[in-house]
Amino acid sequence: MALLGSLALMLALLLSLYGAVAGWRSARRPTRQTTLGADGALWAVAGLATLASLSLFYLLVTRDYQIAYVHQHVSVHLPLAYTLSAFWAGREGSLLLWFWLLSLLAALVTRDLQASREARPYMLAILALVEAFFALAIIATHNPFAMHATRPAEGIGMLPLLQNPGMIVHPPVLFLGYAGYTVPFAFGMAALMSKQLDSRWLEPVRRWSLLAWLALSCGILIGAWWSYVELGWGGYWAWDPVENASLIPWLFGTAFLHSSIVEQRRGMQRAWNFALPTLAFVCCLFATLVTRGGIIISDLHGFASTIQPIAYLLLTAIAASLLGAIGLVYSRRSLLEGRREIQSFVSRESSFLLVNLLFSGAALSVLLGTAFPALARALSGTLVGFDSSFYNRTVGPMLLAVIFVMGACPVLGWERLAPRGLRNLLVPAFAAAVTIVALFILGAREALPLSAAGISSFVVFSLANIVARDVAARRRSTRERWLRSFWKMATQARRRYGAYVVHLAIILISIGITGSTAYKQELLASLSKGDSTSLGDYTIQYEDLAMEARDAEPVSYQSRIRFATTLGVYRGRSRIDTVVAEKNYHPAVDSPWVTEVAIHSTLKEDLYIVLANLDETGLASFQIVINPLVNWIWVGGGMLLLGTLLAAWPQTRKRPEQVTGT
Repeated sequence: MALLGSLALMLALLLSLYGAVAGWRSARRPTRQTTLGADGALWAVAGLATLASLSLFYLLVTRDYQIAYVHQHVSVHLPLAYTLSAFWAGREGSLLLWFWLLSLLAALVTRDLQASREARPYMLAILALVEAFFALAIIATHNPFAMHATRPAEGIGMLPLLQNPGMIVHPPVLFLGYAGYTVPFAFGMAALMSKQLDSRWLEPVRRWSLLAWLALSCGILIGAWWSYVELGWGGYWAWDPVENASLIPWLFGTAFLHSSIVEQRRGMQRAWNFALPTLAFVCCLFATLVTRGGIIISDLHGFASTIQPIAYLLLTAIAASLLGAIGLVYSRRSLLEGRREIQSFVSRESSFLLVNLLFSGAALSVLLGTAFPALARALSGTLVGFDSSFYNRTVGPMLLAVIFVMGACPVLGWERLAPRGLRNLLVPAFAAAVTIVALFILGAREALPLSAAGISSFVVFSLANIVARDVAARRRSTRERWLRSFWKMATQARRRYGAYVVHLAIILISIGITGSTAYKQELLASLSKGDSTSLGDYTIQYEDLAMEARDAEPVSYQSRIRFATTLGVYRGRSRIDTVVAEKNYHPAVDSPWVTEVAIHSTLKEDLYIVLANLDETGLASFQIVINPLVNWIWVGGGMLLLGTLLAAWPQTRKRPEQVTGT
């Protein structure tokens, strides 16, 4: 199977190069043969990438330890779910996953008939060229099918921190987002090459952009949840380079979703709509560089800290993509002028431009904070870095401003603010003021949480006011009931109402972040069995201790000694839960102690308990945290998924007899 996988990758590289040449020739001298050649090559590459991926899955499941990648990431004790997810646990497998997902998306793009006839061959050539790059990178630098000279008796296994349900879902979803942003990039570059620069190219690319954005959004949120429940530090976002690397393309991609609306509606911001998908794609390559290149050190995620061969290829690809895009935009600059100019600073056009600037500014700030330590180390040998306060001072205010614009923009008119629009802002503004005053009276004093609460209230009331006006207008014309009118509005204007649901999801996530950051309570307590301590409304009693050895022979990363403390959780005299906080000792791992957190969760707050230390007498130290509103982040994530699906869901086309009434 290893030989089959390697052969599939070699053939995929050759066919990708053939597809790139065929696509380019078809653009220059279109013939049926060259057009079918590019399409067929992309489908063939998808089949070969799938064959290589299935080969690796087979080698993992059969635990063929002669394959170096299998030996490094699998052991006899590893459960099947994590054995399968070992596919993307390491550098070689994750690059193959990138390539596999990209090849599947590229094959599906060939079925998209909305791309213009002139631009389509260029688009296929670009997709094939990116595929060729990843195939070459895998073969030349990190081949997952490399073999040991002899077969080891046992595998090393998967790192304990990776044995979490998040490992099964998070990397594939995140890499789907990375691969997905290749498609808008290819569409944009193809439009520039073919000089088909009207707004028609944005309609087919919208679905692909939403797919990539949704996948990246879900990947980021799943990663935050994984960090929260696994690492035992009470948080979900540490501004770590690996976390930042996924956020940067998300920010550029979000700006593109908004910017494309302005061009489709008003014929403006054309240059933005070629720059933003390019930056999103390039930053996906940068994210791969961060996680797999070894140039930027991640203390939290612990990836390679020395430069890997893939880093040089990724830097070359980043430079080539940027220079090529800049050259094309410059050469087509006279064709990129918008049909209209902004007439007023208080208008919907100006608010969309402000959103572009804020999202791009936030992305560049995160990029600076992530890359600067590596640049400083390379240039001066000095190890420096930015802590969370840098990001909170720079990125935080910009994202708060974006949230405020979310509430104001739908009320503003195109070209200029109408008096009616100004009146529609009065109720949300009053609600924001009341929220801030109420929280101040209740004891809140910090400026950032108060501002976030006020802005969130402003947006919620603004959206509610818009929906209420829409429903009332429909009821006046149809005499329908309120609920039916709302349902009809939501299903007939899916894009708009899907966007409203996504915006509401962002508000819930913002509330969850604000509450869990600003109003967190913490306590460190040392308890003997039978002792108890209190934090907030909770009383926590240390009731029992259990110790057992698991998977002791043969020794692998999965071999461990488990220390489990049973805790009773009380509110007043009522017992509300029994939780178990664990600490596992893995003798084969460099950092042997791994924590399993105990969480009592409600919509209001989480009681989060970490077994921090344990001595031979049974005396245990516990870090106890109350995280208010943290679950609103995960609820907001689910609502974001629903809103995006609603916005992306295709409209039902009416049949001719429905239109004519016959």
